[in-house]
Amino acid sequence: MHMSEEQKAAGNTSVVIYWIKQILFVFIVTLLVSTLVVQTYNINDVSMEPTFDRQGNRVLVFLTPYIFNAEPDHGDILIVDSRVDRERTFMDRVEDNPVVSAITGQFNEQLWIKRVIGLPGDKLEYKNGSVYRNGSKLEEDYTAAEMSSEFEPIEVPDGHIYIMGDNRNRSSDSRQIGPVPISNIQGRVVLRFFPLDQISTF
Repeated sequence: MHMSEEQKAAGNTSVVIYWIKQILFVFIVTLLVSTLVVQTYNINDVSMEPTFDRQGNRVLVFLTPYIFNAEPDHGDILIVDSRVDRERTFMDRVEDNPVVSAITGQFNEQLWIKRVIGLPGDKLEYKNGSVYRNGSKLEEDYTAAEMSSEFEPIEVPDGHIYIMGDNRNRSSDSRQIGPVPISNIQGRVVLRFFPLDQISTF
């Protein structure tokens, strides 16, 4: 039995619609996963040397701990929104999604990668090139060099964290913008997957 031209055209249309639905489904799932669960982040600055260099390090960022009210910890390496003077919304998270950014061509330069130095209630101060937390000197073997500039002693307020880059002398961080609201955390770095010879977990 031979199909008519109309039947062939209808069959071809059905196949096209099927694949459009599949592509839309994959896109939506990818968008949801990369908004709510994990994202990748490309590091192109020197502020976290020597932990990360700026030569194309790519990291995997786990988003869910801070969505479900888990608390950040000392030493966590985070992606944070540095715009501390505004309330971060869910739409910010969507717009910062790398899939959305790739489509719109709008990449948020306000997202920083930094390390947690202070949690709510911590008292931080500078002494002789080192950071002291609650009176104890931090042993920071991950830093690039002794910090050359002082910062004012501070007690981290409730609902905030104090962040610094590992390259203390070439980093913009809480020393400039102040404590960062916990709601400004985009996610926690869990894995460096590129370059391949530097794969490591955090």
